[in-house]
Amino acid sequence: MAIRAQLSQERSRLRRDELLAAAIELFAEGGSRAITHRAVAARAGLPSATTTYYFESIDDLIREALGAHIEKWIRDLEALTTIDTGAAVSLDDAPAFISHLLAVRRPEIAALELAIFLAAARVPELRDDTARAMQVLEELSTKLLTRVGVTEPGALAGSIVALMLGTALRRQSGLHADDVEARQLVSAIRSLVAAQPLGPDAVDRAITDLPREPQ
Repeated sequence: MAIRAQLSQERSRLRRDELLAAAIELFAEGGSRAITHRAVAARAGLPSATTTYYFESIDDLIREALGAHIEKWIRDLEALTTIDTGAAVSLDDAPAFISHLLAVRRPEIAALELAIFLAAARVPELRDDTARAMQVLEELSTKLLTRVGVTEPGALAGSIVALMLGTALRRQSGLHADDVEARQLVSAIRSLVAAQPLGPDAVDRAITDLPREPQ
């Protein structure tokens, strides 16, 4: 009896996961408006009444689907932060690495991730999850900056993440080719890393000394 109950629970969990995955697929294709009880059930290959059995409403289904995706993203990022990255590396290697990364994560993939994150951030129940996702991304940035040799990487991590997210957003316009985006991102990161040891006072003086256009 216990085994039968366990099998039933496992089938129930798998069906629920299939519905959540189907909802994310539909979200990728048409946003939240594409998510209906009938469409999600059909995409999952389940009877049309299945969604109402597991979820009280469409809003509940959307919220759970977004939350599950953010949680998976957090787990993936946390796994990266625990990898032993070994010896230090040089920023000279970064353009090739980022170009490869952009080639793997095409603009449409980045667009979906941005849309999911923004949608989740607007849901009060998921705000802590989206904040945790950003925190883990900053932790990963801190670890990579440490490999480069930055002695106090925490102060730069947030800025690096902002640059990465800005690049992901700009890619959606197709303004620059991916190799150009990679070079510009690395150039901005190098500038931040170079300015960090100078301290805020030296940076302020450098900005003050910038040539002014004649009035």
